[in-house]
This record gives sequence, C-alpha cells and structure tokens, in this order.
Amino acid sequence: MSPFVKICGICSRSDLERISALGPDALGFVQWKKSKRHVAPETVGQWETPPGILRVGVFVDPSEAELRHAATTARLDVLQLHRVSSDWKIDRADFQGLEFWRALSPEELHSSFKFQVSGFNWNRLLLDSYDPKTIGGTGQVCDWNKAREMVRSQKTPILLAGGLTPENVAGAIRQVQPWGVDVSSGVEMEPGAKDLAKVEAFIAACRTL
Repeated sequence: MSPFVKICGICSRSDLERISALGPDALGFVQWKKSKRHVAPETVGQWETPPGILRVGVFVDPSEAELRHAATTARLDVLQLHRVSSDWKIDRADFQGLEFWRALSPEELHSSFKFQVSGFNWNRLLLDSYDPKTIGGTGQVCDWNKAREMVRSQKTPILLAGGLTPENVAGAIRQVQPWGVDVSSGVEMEPGAKDLAKVEAFIAACRTL
C-alpha cells in the first residue's frame, strides 16, 4: 500500500487547484506568520479542495484561540503543531472532528524514544529536520536511521518529512517505512511557489511503491 502523501506550503489558489488535480492525500497551509510560506486563514478559507483531500493547518506553539479561529476560518481538517511541550493540552471537545498531528524536534527524536504521547491523544506524529529559524521547508534531510527506529518504536502513525524530493522519496520510504510523507521545499521553484512537474513526480514516486 502506498504511503499517505501531504504537499505542504501551499500559498496560492492556482497551486492548490493544479496540485489537487494530481491527487495528494493532504495539502498543508502554514499559519505561522514568520514563515515565507505563511498564508492567512481568511485566505485559505476562500479556497476549495476536492473531497478526500485533507486541509492541514501548520502552527508553531499556538494558543487555543488561534487554533479555534484558524480551524473554523480556513475550514481545516487537521491541526499540525510544532514546538509544543509534551504535556500540551487543550479541550478536544472544542475541536470535534479534527485531527491533531505533532511535529518532533531532533531533541525528541534523539531522546532514546523516551518521548511519550501520554496526556494528549495525537492522531499522527511527524518527523522533520530542524532549523531554529524556521519550521519545515528547510530542505535538510532527516536522519532516516533514527526515523526508522522511531517508526518501529511508536504505535502512533508517523509521517516522514525533511529534505524529501522526487529523487529520494522512494528510497526514504523503503528505508523508514513511514505511514506517510510530507514535502514542501523539495517540490518548489522558490519558497511558496510549487513546481508542478516536481509535485507530479513526487506523487508518482510514492504511488508506484
């Protein structure tokens, strides 16, 4: 079975429409204002996606009010959180029907798997490379050996991110065996502008496994 495929960092309606036609499983919209790929929830809310494609909002240490506003305004299906504490909690009753994904930093990845999901029911975990100045889209490859061990050690489904491209994603999937993969910079012409040929090649490389 081919992995779940998320194309992240969608910044325009035209990219959304062209990429949606290629059949990814999810599209990601960065809600962190410091990112070059930031797009406001009000803008995302005006864009339509075909049935079956999840709308993922990407956040950095968000407040509950920020999540609530974006989830409703951008019409999100998934809230992907970066740089939150392991005991982070909110009232899930206010987010009925939404999935919560947790992105892991290298400190958590390298912690001999002492990371626990206890205290909050994370639907998915995301393993990504790390840059103190940005969130995702770094182009830096995650440590696939440690990622493979993490995938084997956790019951929660894991997405692999970090430096993935159409050329290396098949090898990454074979080595790590993740539930899914997540790409942004690896299919771009420049930050925020996707290269449709690369997106198509990336998805095709995942679907042929």
